[in-house]
Amino acid sequence: MSYVGAPFAHDLFVSYSHGSDAGGEAFLQKWSEAFAQELERELRTDARVRNSMRIFLDKDLRPGRGVDPLEPLSEQLQKDVGASGILVVLMSDDYLRSRWCTDEREWWHSAQGGLGLSTNGRIAVVRILPTTEAWPAQLLDTRGEQLPGFKFHNGHPTAARPLGWTDRSPNSPSGYSFGAAFANTLLDLAGRLYQHLDELRVRAEELRRNEEEARKLSQSGGQSIYLHGRSDRAAAWEKAGLHLTDAGFVVVPGSPDRVEADPERLREIGERRIEAMSACDALLLVGTDDGLALDADLVVVGRHDRQSARARSHRLLPCGVLDTNGTVLATPIRCASARNVQVDWLDGTREPWAPKVHEWLKQKATLA
Repeated sequence: MSYVGAPFAHDLFVSYSHGSDAGGEAFLQKWSEAFAQELERELRTDARVRNSMRIFLDKDLRPGRGVDPLEPLSEQLQKDVGASGILVVLMSDDYLRSRWCTDEREWWHSAQGGLGLSTNGRIAVVRILPTTEAWPAQLLDTRGEQLPGFKFHNGHPTAARPLGWTDRSPNSPSGYSFGAAFANTLLDLAGRLYQHLDELRVRAEELRRNEEEARKLSQSGGQSIYLHGRSDRAAAWEKAGLHLTDAGFVVVPGSPDRVEADPERLREIGERRIEAMSACDALLLVGTDDGLALDADLVVVGRHDRQSARARSHRLLPCGVLDTNGTVLATPIRCASARNVQVDWLDGTREPWAPKVHEWLKQKATLA
């Protein structure tokens, strides 16, 4: 498992060109593979990621290494590329001309879109040589400018070379003994990668929670619903609660909220409500003939208390008004206000209305 965690099998994918000539010699291959080794070694100096860091390099899946260059990317290679958290591009004109590298880059972008995750901050451009070719849109910023990246070449006007190009060493596992300029630039790159890996780890955790909640919301029953109502309309609340429990839902709390005027008592009731709500899968507000009470509940319970509960539990906690009164309650302004605080409207005037709750939760699962 990668450091950032599922759905990513790899933390980094290093995409590079061999820089092959007509005779088949791969000028950039050894340096690029040595770079990947040095990057992984540098990243593993941090104890947090040492045992979980996963870097994917397709060095055994290239033309000339058992892969037909005329065939499309293999299914496994596509999975490995797409399951990488951060794309590291070793930029050169050879990279920009490579059909293989283009396929890898486009597959990575496509896979991130399928996950619903932005690629912002997840592409590291390592400039190993100056470029003259046009860059693809995926490697440009919102202004159409090239991503700045990290300069890993000597900048010589006529003979630019990757840093450490001449630092060959037969005693080194990578074949290179990179000097201070390479090491300092690599340290800067690693520091930035740590930051973005931590950010992606948080986003991946959120994605996993959303997937788990979506799975639970889409089930045919068993979800826990916080059913909010007021004690002066207890009959409507109890009727709705029994209907939900008969349909297989778990309903909390065990009684409607007491109507209180004392601010301290209201605060205590609100705190208990938030605590119970944070353990639930969804929130329903019982709408009765008291429209003014519902207006207040939309703001206090449907927005403020719900936000507090979501902050505690990191749950989606979809919210809906269970309208038990019909057209008198569902005025255009009230329905619009509900939408503005992300509260849906469910018709509870005609039984059985529980299947509508099931369908509503499935819709929320799909959106999640």
